[in-house]
Amino acid sequence: MASATEIKWDGTTYPYMPPKREEMKIHPSLTLHEGGHRDVDPVTHEVLRHALWNVNVEHGNTLMKISGSPICAFGHDFNPAILDERGDFVFFGPFLQYLAAATSSAVKWTLEYRSENPGIRPGDMFLFNDPWVASTHQSDVGVIAPVFVGDELFCWVGNTVHQWDTGGTAPGGFNPIAVDVFWESPCIPPVKIVEAGLLRRDIEEHYTRTSRMRELVALDLRAEVTGTKVAVERILRLVERYGAETVKSTMRKLQDDSEAAFVSRLQTIPDGTWTAEGWMEVALPGDRGLYKNRLTLTKRGDRLIFSNRGSAPQGGTLSGVFCAWKGAVVSMLNSTMLFDQMFCIEGALRHCDFDVEPGTITCATHPAAVSGAPALTLLQSIGLGGLTVSKMLATSSDESLRSEVQSCMGELCFPINGFAGTDQRGNPYSSFLLDPVGAALAALSWRDGQDTGGWPWDLQSTMPNVEDNELFYPILYLWRRELPDSGGAGKFRGGNGADAGIVPHKTDSISWVTITSEVAIPGPGLFGGYPSSTNSYLFVKGANAREQAAATGRMPTDPSQLHGEHEWVAAKSFDKAPTPQDVWVFGWAGAAGYGDPLEREPEAVRDDVAAGRVSREWAHRAYGVVLTGPDDQPALDAQATKQRRQEMVAERLEQAKPWAGDAQQEQGGDGPTPPDGQISEYVHVSKGEMFADGVNLGPASGNYKLRALVRDLPLTEANPQVRDPAIYTDSDVKFRQIIAPGTGRLLETEIVVDGAPPQWDLRPGQV
Repeated sequence: MASATEIKWDGTTYPYMPPKREEMKIHPSLTLHEGGHRDVDPVTHEVLRHALWNVNVEHGNTLMKISGSPICAFGHDFNPAILDERGDFVFFGPFLQYLAAATSSAVKWTLEYRSENPGIRPGDMFLFNDPWVASTHQSDVGVIAPVFVGDELFCWVGNTVHQWDTGGTAPGGFNPIAVDVFWESPCIPPVKIVEAGLLRRDIEEHYTRTSRMRELVALDLRAEVTGTKVAVERILRLVERYGAETVKSTMRKLQDDSEAAFVSRLQTIPDGTWTAEGWMEVALPGDRGLYKNRLTLTKRGDRLIFSNRGSAPQGGTLSGVFCAWKGAVVSMLNSTMLFDQMFCIEGALRHCDFDVEPGTITCATHPAAVSGAPALTLLQSIGLGGLTVSKMLATSSDESLRSEVQSCMGELCFPINGFAGTDQRGNPYSSFLLDPVGAALAALSWRDGQDTGGWPWDLQSTMPNVEDNELFYPILYLWRRELPDSGGAGKFRGGNGADAGIVPHKTDSISWVTITSEVAIPGPGLFGGYPSSTNSYLFVKGANAREQAAATGRMPTDPSQLHGEHEWVAAKSFDKAPTPQDVWVFGWAGAAGYGDPLEREPEAVRDDVAAGRVSREWAHRAYGVVLTGPDDQPALDAQATKQRRQEMVAERLEQAKPWAGDAQQEQGGDGPTPPDGQISEYVHVSKGEMFADGVNLGPASGNYKLRALVRDLPLTEANPQVRDPAIYTDSDVKFRQIIAPGTGRLLETEIVVDGAPPQWDLRPGQV
């Protein structure tokens, strides 16, 4: 095992680990503008602060207007950035937050390995997509440009945009059967695509030659180059008006202010360690295994240490690179701890360390296959990052930070529907559906999550219109709907996900590829909240939906209404080809719940049932709420609800038992006795001991769950939209409830694989 500081870049095996600012090796022929260390008056600073912000906004709008890709225009699968002369962030745009690592790494690598040969000069731009340098996967292609003032490199601008198809053995770039990176799109380290203001034809043709969609990829390249050119011009105008020293001083102040805000918030949080775990299915088609993704966050003084230790070894489609993981785990910091700093994440990054184990699914070494990682390990790592940060913030003395605590987001893995063929106009196409961008937002510690509300780490995400998809691709929608009960139950309910039914239209068949996980294992709840639903693919062969609709006069709106052979499709598949007689149904997971569902206001449950967000049956089973009257106007039976909840608590206490199996060592944590205070919604520390509902759960140096009660249930009891995991995996998967002795309150819930002991996820004071 190696720590981040022990990994050495050799261009082949390990990821590029950007050096410290003062340790960068830059050729002496390149002169950097390293001024900007004077005070700027407050008015000028605010003017420049927002002017720089607007540079990124205009940069992003330029990308969307020129790009011919729905992935860019509708999915906002991109992010522009401004960086200082050494590649540290100033601002990046309000789009995909996980690209936080990529552009900075690209600039630093270019400074180290391109400043001598071929050199970095005014009017140059560099193109890249190498995941072991500075990309989340090969389809995320970046362009960066130096901004020169005179003969000094003043700063950098750049963007990363997901491309239609960058080549390889799978249309669209996602290959679920790739055994190594040589089955996938080519990896391009930073190369000079624009020289002295001119697009290099040789490099462009080399880049587009591998694509099935050469003209559209060439258009996207021009969008990236033009957006970057606009950003360069806007910054030079600011320099011309205010002076280089003033603009650079504003950049420095933005970074320093962000750092000050971040550190001040860290000071409200006691030291400790927090862990979150997720599971992914299927490394390659035919595989029925489960693979752990483990993230540990340690807060030590004014530093955060993120670690991937304990994650599964790399292999198959699950492997992701360090650059993607790093960007993922810090994605939630902007929205939870830097919400007033306008996406200036550099202040936080100055206080983040990354302790990584190479050869794992989140730090894969070359030549692992990595094309599927953003849909899999990257998104799941964002969710795990959000959970560990939330567990940490739950201990803060700052009420505003505690209000940012949230359960697991919707879609821990994006359900890729990759498809290719000949469209309704006779032209070849290759893409994937972006409907799951309408993700469910997580429940917070004070309110419900939003149904199909998007992502907290992509503030401008938009779900494409059905009509737009039908225009671009040879498909027709039978339905697209929010899915009742798909959000996790809780004191505050997770947002619901959705599903859609599609038939091929004006084409003979469609070559369909699936790449995801989270079809068997849902996203975990937080502090007693229930898990979410799961992703799903359903192939209904011989449904003949057109004939059915013509005969009945009604369009099918639910899989249960479809005739034909129903087949649940694996998380990774390469062998499906629906025809106009078939129906393809895909669903995306909701978000998890927060807090014990029996503490949810009964009136809120009644309102959910009336609105169709929760079924009457699930209201009774999960929330203990008894309703009378029709579903659209249900009435609450308060007395029956009180009795039902008492019965459910009694059932918990009757069936739950103390943990009697193997467990992690209860004692032996490092660090001083933690201060008194909350460590979760229901557990607090007092004089070095942990308590819940007045019951002593042991010393703060141990795992409180070993002193609580444990109840293991079938996974299907966690959420009505969860299927039997045996469809997908041979592992034994259970839904575990951690219950307070005496009161029966749910302190936490877990997803348990093969009888694992209770997770030791809260370690107050231990660093």
